[in-house]
Amino acid sequence: MDKQRQEIDTRRPNYAVFRRRRRIGLLLLTLLATLIVVGLGAYLFSGTSEETSEAPPEEVETPPVEEKEEAPKETEAERKAAEEKAAREEEERKAAVAPDDPTLFLTVPRLGLYGHTVRNDDSEYALDLGAIKLPDTGFPWQKEDTNTYIACHRLGWPGNESFQQCLNLPAMQTGDEMFLTDTLGRVYKYRVTESLQVTPEDTWVKKPVEGKDVISLQTCIETLGDVWNTVGPNWTARYIVQAERVN
Repeated sequence: MDKQRQEIDTRRPNYAVFRRRRRIGLLLLTLLATLIVVGLGAYLFSGTSEETSEAPPEEVETPPVEEKEEAPKETEAERKAAEEKAAREEEERKAAVAPDDPTLFLTVPRLGLYGHTVRNDDSEYALDLGAIKLPDTGFPWQKEDTNTYIACHRLGWPGNESFQQCLNLPAMQTGDEMFLTDTLGRVYKYRVTESLQVTPEDTWVKKPVEGKDVISLQTCIETLGDVWNTVGPNWTARYIVQAERVN
């Protein structure tokens, strides 16, 4: 009986062995699948890296550096000359500025005149007050050739600057100095170059002298050639002292 049961038991399947073999098979399949996935991923990644590495790096062009030419060093003499030129140009620019008030002030040491008012007015009333500048003549601050023409009484009127203002004008000598000052405080210096006698019709004496900047100071005399003997009352001639600008 026991022998018969034993024979029957050996025919039954061994489920424990079957389950162990199935687990081993599943483990091997999982391991194989993992190896396949890892290998495929490595292949794909290596292909992408190769494609990326094959692209040549972009070359950046560096602009050539230009060599600067060294400027020649300025000598001390050249620097000083440039400064002096700039100073002269600035003085010329300032000198050319016309003041709002065209009144001038006259100084003639030989005649004892110091800071006498010169009005830009040719009326008799202005002349009775003192010296006048004829409005149709130039001013000393103008750059072009200029003849600043000033008239004054020889006897004039007591109580005013006109009184005996130019009584001694014929005593002026070559080389004597005259000065004009404008309302901006600029001083213009002149030196006498000549004197002359003319008639009232000789209007050319008011015109500018080519290439020069001059001042003309005029008074009346009795007749041509009669400078000292007769002082009025006819005043038929003019006595003029002309002075050239001293730079």
